[in-house]
Amino acid sequence: MPFRKLLYWPHLICGVLAGVVILTMSVTGVLLTYEKQMVAWSERQFDVVPVAGAVALSPEELHASAIAADPSRPVARLIYRNDPAAAVVAVRGRSDKLYLDPYTGRLIAEGPTAMQAFMQWTTQFHRWFALEGTSRDTARMVTGAANLMFLFLAVSGIYLWFPPVLRWVNIRKVLFFKKNANAHARDFNWHHVMGIWSVVPLVVITATAAVFYYDWANDLVYRLAGDEAPARGERSPVPAPAAETSARLGLSMLFTTAATYRQDWNSLTLAWPKPGDRQVTFTFDWGMGGEPAKKGDLVIDRTSGAVIEWVAFEDKTPGSQARTMVRFLHTGEALGVIGQTIAGIVSLFSAIMVWTGIALAWRKYVAPLRRKRA
Repeated sequence: MPFRKLLYWPHLICGVLAGVVILTMSVTGVLLTYEKQMVAWSERQFDVVPVAGAVALSPEELHASAIAADPSRPVARLIYRNDPAAAVVAVRGRSDKLYLDPYTGRLIAEGPTAMQAFMQWTTQFHRWFALEGTSRDTARMVTGAANLMFLFLAVSGIYLWFPPVLRWVNIRKVLFFKKNANAHARDFNWHHVMGIWSVVPLVVITATAAVFYYDWANDLVYRLAGDEAPARGERSPVPAPAAETSARLGLSMLFTTAATYRQDWNSLTLAWPKPGDRQVTFTFDWGMGGEPAKKGDLVIDRTSGAVIEWVAFEDKTPGSQARTMVRFLHTGEALGVIGQTIAGIVSLFSAIMVWTGIALAWRKYVAPLRRKRA
């Protein structure tokens, strides 16, 4: 059997078996293209109009306002935007938000916003069809397997998309869109053209997605970077709090130190310290939220106010850098808005390729059988 035909049949079978799941992941991927920008835009509705001469409240006062709204829910962090009109966001749990007036502590709204809730649900549907409990594990197995099939489709497509005779007149037919006489010719042309132009980013998107589903793929990233992969779910041991030997500085002073340490930040996150913590960590983001090279952590001593450590992306281990980059290469955010746009276009092309591929298979194999039976 010729190699082309030997590769064609697994390509076809994987496309048919995983087509619906791949279509679902592709469509939701399109919806998530500009997730961070859309969420940030939706939060602009909570901006305030600063009164002349108004002084922003301290982190302690804003924390107290958030606790007063619901004493049973501890605040994990405060998020500041580098804009005097921006509301301060108090985050409870993973994504439950309170939007506070930075000058009065007034509760403006309780989130997430409708846009953020929609994006969260879309992300869950993208990953595991938004199922819960044990069904989520089953769904993750399905989407993980479908993603591996999608990776195989992209790699095998590199060979299958090229014509058997490599002449320009043949290559041009699968490289550019053209006017077609019928639906079959149109689907054939679209399937090949979209595939050949999106194959490189598609391989990146599907290969990086495998890291989220499989331990072996996650470990491979660290090994390729020359590091040992940490056990999933493993956390650094938390030291017992030391006995109080001196007074702690107010968080307002520490926040001022952090805010002036690097003044080009777009958002600054204060991880709310526990009573026994001797350090406070501030996370800087001077990008659009998904660029790992534009983030850094500043650790400040609560007693002296001295900067203990500054950890930027380039200061992390090669394995940690690679694993972080994989996360944001999957969405294209590592390359900024251009990367997001490419990922969104490729997701759209993927949805169309699934549709045209199934349509071609239907016309070639199912329709003749139905006609023969009739």
